[in-house]
Amino acid sequence: MGPECVPEHRPPFLRSPHPFPHKEKHMRMRKLLVALLASGAALGLAAGPASAIIGGQTATESYPWIADLGHDDGGDGCGGGLIAPQWVVTAGHCVADVAPGDPVRVGSNDRTAGGEVIGVAAAVQAPDGDLGLVKLARPAAEEPMRIGSMPTGGPIRLLGWGMDSSTNPTSPRLLKQLDTEVQGQCGADDELCVAQTATATACNGDSGTPALVDGAVVAVTSRGPIGDCGAAGFTVYTAIAPHLDWIEQTVGAN
Repeated sequence: MGPECVPEHRPPFLRSPHPFPHKEKHMRMRKLLVALLASGAALGLAAGPASAIIGGQTATESYPWIADLGHDDGGDGCGGGLIAPQWVVTAGHCVADVAPGDPVRVGSNDRTAGGEVIGVAAAVQAPDGDLGLVKLARPAAEEPMRIGSMPTGGPIRLLGWGMDSSTNPTSPRLLKQLDTEVQGQCGADDELCVAQTATATACNGDSGTPALVDGAVVAVTSRGPIGDCGAAGFTVYTAIAPHLDWIEQTVGAN
């Protein structure tokens, strides 16, 4: 059994629509996701001392699939990743704050410039787990991210524009990273726990931003322990692989 996580209260979930894709569209989407799983060169994460998003470092690589869902200078907002040309995956609780027409910046480590800005067309909550999809008003030009299987341990890279101090609620302009370790599965079957300390942790505003293993995106930030960022406990991430069937159906049907 994996480590026990103390779940934070989650906002009410939105209901997911129930249309199913036509067979041809479903097969096209499955081929796309299989290609994303198999393609791309690994980035190779170093297994060393953790560097924090709080007090940590600016991301050392660019991520053409990274998406900013409306961060402001006060630390509010969510991140996400381009999972199909017209779709961004994020945390489920993030879609409650997304409205049609809201801007999404795709393809830039700078949340204020670069990449391309595309409006939101729709947002969908997964029926189970803290995962959501945001449909863009048009396809993005950037290449979608590569999806990896759910890890059971080992190195993981966390990304985010969240607060870089629990006492200074501001969002950094540039994407930050934390190289750390997966502690194991915790809570639900689709949840991963990553240990956190006062100087090595994700924080408010990192929700929905992807985490990577060997260059492939494996999960999105969900929540932390009750209390300030850096409180003893674990940061919880929602793995993407267990939700691929729902993603295929949703993208294929819309």
